[in-house]
Order: sequence, then C-alpha cells, then structure tokens
Amino acid sequence: MAYEFGGYNNPTTGVLPDVTDPEKTYAEISRRDYMNFLENYSGFEDDLIEQAQNDTSLIDAAKEDSATAAGVASGIAQRNVSRYGGQLTGAQQQQQQRGLQRSNTLGSIQALGDARIAQRETNQRLLSDLINIGQGVNRSSQAGLSNAAGLASQRKQAYDNAKAQSKAQTYSTIGGLGAAAIIALAI
Repeated sequence: MAYEFGGYNNPTTGVLPDVTDPEKTYAEISRRDYMNFLENYSGFEDDLIEQAQNDTSLIDAAKEDSATAAGVASGIAQRNVSRYGGQLTGAQQQQQQRGLQRSNTLGSIQALGDARIAQRETNQRLLSDLINIGQGVNRSSQAGLSNAAGLASQRKQAYDNAKAQSKAQTYSTIGGLGAAAIIALAI
C-alpha cells in the first residue's frame, strides 16, 4: 500500500515526502494501517477466534481412528487364528469378541479422552497466542501514544519558554531604551 501524502506516491524510489504537518501525517498513516488491518487481517483473526472456541477436529479424528483401530484389531485376531491353523469353538469365539469389544471400548474412551485434552490445550494455546499478539500491539500503541504525548508536552513547554523569553527580552529592550532616554535627557 503506498502512502500518498505530500506528493509521495512512489515507494520504490526510496525518496521520502516532505512532511509539513507531522501530526496529520502520522494520523493518516495510522488510519491507513488500521484500514489495511480491517481489509486484510480482521477476517482471518475472527476465523482464528472462532476456531479457538469451537474446533473439534482432534476429537472427530479420534472417533474415526477408534473405529478404524477396532476393525484392525478384529482382523489381526482372525488372521492370527487362521495363520496357525487353529479352530475356535463357539465359546472361544464369543470370548474373543467380548475381549475385542472391551479393548475397543477402552481404547476409544482413552483416545477420545486424550483427544479432548489435546483439543482443549490446542484451542487455549491458539486463543492465548491471539491474546498475546493483541497485547503486544496494544503495548506498542500505548508506547507510541505515550511518546507522542511526551513530545507534544515538550513542544508546548518549549513554546511557553520561548514566549516568556521573548516577553522578558522585549521588556529588557524597552527598559534599556527607557534608561538610555533618561540618560540622554540628563546629559
């Protein structure tokens, strides 16, 4: 984005504009930076906040993975029995199914619990990062405003001092002229 104030509209030349009103120029730069933020980053920031508050992708993936893992465990058990040429009785098959169901249920519960914890931590970390970025911008802005206020106060103090000095010099000059006039009349 090119800043077009003071006749400056070519950022590639490296020539800075003549600034006659620094406060106006700074206000214009700040306004354009804010508009740039609104146009280019505000929506992204809102999306990240929404994601940090509502994202369940890790939990959803854990549900899918649990179902897949259950199928894999069942297939492994069947392949192991057939690989060694064994035959399971009806009671053994029933116990094997119960054991697989327990393992799958416990595995799913563990996976979902871990996913919930990881999801909460991920969402909180994202929200924390966004807050830290915002606080950094705020601190920087506050420092800039504090600096500007200090400079404005220094300018006012310098103006008041120069005005008082000018007034004192005027009175001194008038006093000197008056004294010279009195001496001239006396001679």
